[in-house]
Amino acid sequence: MQTSSFLTALFFSALVLFGFQILSPPSTAFSLTATVDIKPDTLNVNMKGKWITAYIELTEGNVSDIDTSKPILLADSFQAEWWNIEGKVLMVKFDASSVTDYALLQLNHMGLGRTSIELKVTGQLKDGTQFEGRDTITIMNPPFGH
Repeated sequence: MQTSSFLTALFFSALVLFGFQILSPPSTAFSLTATVDIKPDTLNVNMKGKWITAYIELTEGNVSDIDTSKPILLADSFQAEWWNIEGKVLMVKFDASSVTDYALLQLNHMGLGRTSIELKVTGQLKDGTQFEGRDTITIMNPPFGH
């Protein structure tokens, strides 16, 4: 019986010393928070505009550290088609018709009475750090009732 208790104690000691590394979730790249302002604030589904624009500011670091050779994505789906740094802000543009179609699809899934949607912008810094930020826009004139 003492051998069994000793082995049990040894097992749990080993688990404490080594097991936490095995049981802990794998580490992921650090994600930096960005402040994102998406324009227009109100998206008219009947609009004729070409672009949805996101203005990105990093909470730490400088926007010149953003790796613009890597995709900057809106809603994990739409890659920025154009970008420019203006002072401390990275301005990126996304195709308006694609984003409008996506927003309408999301609204349809969320329920007919909802007229706003949160959009996430993600990207990567030159050192590999991921960043993300979110903004909420309003959808005007959806083709379904409220």
